[in-house]
Amino acid sequence: MNTRDTLKNAREFIRRQGGEIAPLPISEEELDPSAQDDQSFQTYALESTTSCQNVDYTYPNDCGQSEFTFFEDGKQRTLHIGFIKAEHGEHTAIIPVHFVVVAAVILQRRERELSLWHQPEIRSGILVEKSLVPNTHILNEFENSGLEIIDTESPSGDYYVLRNRALQKAKSMRLEVETELIRSWRISNDAESGFLVVDGTLMNFRDEENVRRCVGVSKSFGTRYFNTTDHNRILQMQEFQRSWTFRFHHPGDALNLGARDRISWYLRLRTKINADPEFGLIRVEISHSYHNQAADYANRFSKSLISERLPTSYPDSRWDKHLYPIQECENYLSSIIPTIQTIASSMKGALI
Repeated sequence: MNTRDTLKNAREFIRRQGGEIAPLPISEEELDPSAQDDQSFQTYALESTTSCQNVDYTYPNDCGQSEFTFFEDGKQRTLHIGFIKAEHGEHTAIIPVHFVVVAAVILQRRERELSLWHQPEIRSGILVEKSLVPNTHILNEFENSGLEIIDTESPSGDYYVLRNRALQKAKSMRLEVETELIRSWRISNDAESGFLVVDGTLMNFRDEENVRRCVGVSKSFGTRYFNTTDHNRILQMQEFQRSWTFRFHHPGDALNLGARDRISWYLRLRTKINADPEFGLIRVEISHSYHNQAADYANRFSKSLISERLPTSYPDSRWDKHLYPIQECENYLSSIIPTIQTIASSMKGALI
């Protein structure tokens, strides 16, 4: 079912359940951006934390010298489009209904031009707590007609809990489509001698074979991994400097029950006068399988990532940390998923 039909069926589903169409002018991701932040882990330094290191990069001689040719990004949009009232014990529950669309794309650079690597992954539907929906017959009817209805799996009846669960489900869906696309790339001939640059932390991905060929780049940080003195040393790095490498788990730790481990380091892409301490600062992640060569990989990949900062992604609000190919991934994803205005107008019947 295409996105246009999904929106139309989502509207009719709410109406036939006796609910109300009530699209918000802002997505759940914008209301709760912390849902995309880094996660907190115990870290172990693999190099001395007493100083940061210069990357062997000379501007402009090394511009355009990057070993990376593949870039991946995913996008999710979760919009409250209405609600349904239902009896829940002795109370009336207000059940939010969300439209969700997730997508992932890989771009490949050939002769300095970026183009699609195979087709992007895209998935759309509605998020609702199925156990609270009053008319399961209607729910089954819409599912059988092709509308994807994703269960938020939180039968608490609390309106705010249900909205938060919808956002968590959307993130899980996005990671699923990203994982599938990355897996397709990994088993292709294209992955035999290269690495895939992924926007964001690799900690969210559980497929360790996928992660082995990925380089994660985080632009936002919600966690301080070291003591204040060492972390402030990172915040004072100059342009083209990197921090020491570190692991999120000790090599002797048992990585069971879903625990994940990565090698990471910070890198300063650029600086300017009167900038905040995180200006141009990114955090890079690779698989823990390279821990014996962590410093070598950090030097090698840092040099390529500095090259990827150009052309500048200005006027994007995060231009100082953006890699140009990742910005192009974001632009492509924005072009294939409906805007908030389109979703809201469709719920009101204006675009159907």
